[in-house]
Amino acid sequence: MLKFANIVLGEFGAPRCARCHRIDAETLRDAPIVLESVLEAASAWPGGPGLNLSFGGAEPFHHPALFELLDASVKAGASRIRLESDAHALVAPGIAERALHSGVRHLRFPLLGSTAELHDSLIGARGSFESTLAGVKSFSAVAQQNGAAVHVTTRVPVCRHNLHDTAGIVTLSTKIGAKAVLLTIDDCDLDLRQAAPWLEAACDTGVVYATWVEVEGVPYGCAHGWELHLASLYHTVEGEKTDTCRECPLAEVCSGAMPGASARVLATCAPPPDAAHIAGRIARGLNPLQAG
Repeated sequence: MLKFANIVLGEFGAPRCARCHRIDAETLRDAPIVLESVLEAASAWPGGPGLNLSFGGAEPFHHPALFELLDASVKAGASRIRLESDAHALVAPGIAERALHSGVRHLRFPLLGSTAELHDSLIGARGSFESTLAGVKSFSAVAQQNGAAVHVTTRVPVCRHNLHDTAGIVTLSTKIGAKAVLLTIDDCDLDLRQAAPWLEAACDTGVVYATWVEVEGVPYGCAHGWELHLASLYHTVEGEKTDTCRECPLAEVCSGAMPGASARVLATCAPPPDAAHIAGRIARGLNPLQAG
């Protein structure tokens, strides 16, 4: 999968469950500071496809210098630009066109439920669901009119309040044109072993609809349903393993937990009972999903 350098526009802008988290006021970084981050990302880009930049941290369309920063990113050599946005602003006349012409080809938007009732109640804002869907459809329609290929991804902050709806969110995502769904574990009190069957169902739904579904925020090998974490993302992450990871029988063939994974999650998950057998098969280069 393509790697993106994260350009932080501010803090506390990522929509998440208001029942699980305290929602703080959004703050925005000054444009010169953001531009400095863009230039640093450009100079540090390791090579390969790119430069790829993802603007988020705060709602991009709340930043008064967004389009100037996008234009500067293109001048700095950005090949791909992604916005982490609730997509509400894309409904306004001319905004989707402006974003497209400024180089935006990737849009990642949040969905906390497959219905307006669930999404709006968790995010704490009535009308958010319909505004997000309308914005996504507007962006896709404008891209089609301009003959531009775009990539739309749904981000699902998974918690105990929407876990049972993850398959429904995947289904809805496919219907509104999302090409991928990222399930992010956003609840440190979520029992990953109990959550695994629902996450598996969401992944299976993606298979049915030919949509890529990826799980993020679950330590590979530390929960039942370990097979969900065999994505390349979990094998290319740099960083030290935790003490819990070192005790796991999969430690020698696992790249470790994702940065930012909750210590509580790591401490309360146990390796699968056949972890040693799985580790041996991976070490021999075999597919652990095959029988035998």
